[in-house]
Amino acid sequence: MSAEPDPLPAPALRRRLHMRVDERLEGRSCGWCGVFVAYSGRGRPPSYCSKSCRNRAWEVRSAEARLQRDIAAGTVRTGPVREVIRQTVVQTRFVPAPRESAGPGEGSAVPATAQQWLAQLAELAAQLREGELGRQHWYHARLYNAMISTLARPARAHQLRPQDRKPGSRGNEVASI
Repeated sequence: MSAEPDPLPAPALRRRLHMRVDERLEGRSCGWCGVFVAYSGRGRPPSYCSKSCRNRAWEVRSAEARLQRDIAAGTVRTGPVREVIRQTVVQTRFVPAPRESAGPGEGSAVPATAQQWLAQLAELAAQLREGELGRQHWYHARLYNAMISTLARPARAHQLRPQDRKPGSRGNEVASI
């Protein structure tokens, strides 16, 4: 017969058996960011991993305390915030002014023929050279850009093919037929 060892000592020995369990704190997580902070075993265990975490936690605690103090005093509203929103829609419509057709000798507001356009452009050139418009230099860049964009369309429409050019020309002269 094999006798199995008794896992517990005899009742008489159990009364004299003294067990001791030691628990020692190894560390804890930071109270602000959650990073593990080791404890050396001496002094008060640290609650925060750094001074910045301790300061941030204090800011939150003190802000909560101030808020509770202000709520108790009645100086802070705890109800929902009411928002008033005003929406303004502005619609602008540009309506072109009706063109006045001038008589044959009066000079129209918008030139209708190539001869009228040439006369109008000659007048603009004279005003830029000698008139008030020539002294208003702040308009020159805008006038230049408007004229270039206006002249770009006919230039694209009348580009010459290489066989239509005069030999030895720069490309803007047409060979006579």
